[in-house]
Amino acid sequence: MSRALAADVGLGDPQATLRVYLANRPSLEPFAYPGDVIPLADGDIAQINSHEGNHWRKIFNVFAKFLYELKFTGTEDFSRWQDYRDTLMLQPGSQVALCYGIPRYEAPGSQIILMGKQFAEECGFFKTNGAKWLDSRFAINDAGVIVCPYFDYRQLSDERIRYLVSLL
Repeated sequence: MSRALAADVGLGDPQATLRVYLANRPSLEPFAYPGDVIPLADGDIAQINSHEGNHWRKIFNVFAKFLYELKFTGTEDFSRWQDYRDTLMLQPGSQVALCYGIPRYEAPGSQIILMGKQFAEECGFFKTNGAKWLDSRFAINDAGVIVCPYFDYRQLSDERIRYLVSLL
């Protein structure tokens, strides 16, 4: 594993090929400051949701809907995105991660998505090579790093999820 990938902190598969970065983290330990990317176990998403409330529930739900629409590895084994979320998403072997903080843009072998305009600005995304807005909600750079709306039902609607899928 490269040093760039080892520097990430968050929830999911440490070997993720798709990494979504966001500015905040849950307050519940050990998920708040894991020190690395840590895989979730059965029931962890429900535990985070019950402790953190609606905000994290929306993030997990929209993430699962996006991966299901993308037909990401493993989703084909489930008839509903909810079952994928609860059984495989962010667990060992899922190949996905939610990472906290500024990404390493040079991370090889991973598709990188930044959640939210303000966060992308804070990460220096618009100083990267070829960074440009595709429309008022989505941006991309020469390395294929994508900025999308925050994972919330109103900001990343089903229609916008389909557009994000088309960018990948």
